[in-house]
Amino acid sequence: MKKIDFSPENISALFQKAVDEAIEQHRINGESIAIGENGKVKIVSPEEITPLAEKLRQREAQKHSHKSSI
Repeated sequence: MKKIDFSPENISALFQKAVDEAIEQHRINGESIAIGENGKVKIVSPEEITPLAEKLRQREAQKHSHKSSI
């Protein structure tokens, strides 16, 4: 039987993936999302939501730039 990894890093990555996929579905379906910004609720239109593929590329680039500065 396969062991489930309940490490904080894995749980965080799984949670991030679920949130990313939910936001992407809202963008694809033309639905707005609500976010918290400066203590207030901000409505983000689907046109303002960064496509998931682009968001993942940006995250990957940030990881690499962060590693090279250490």
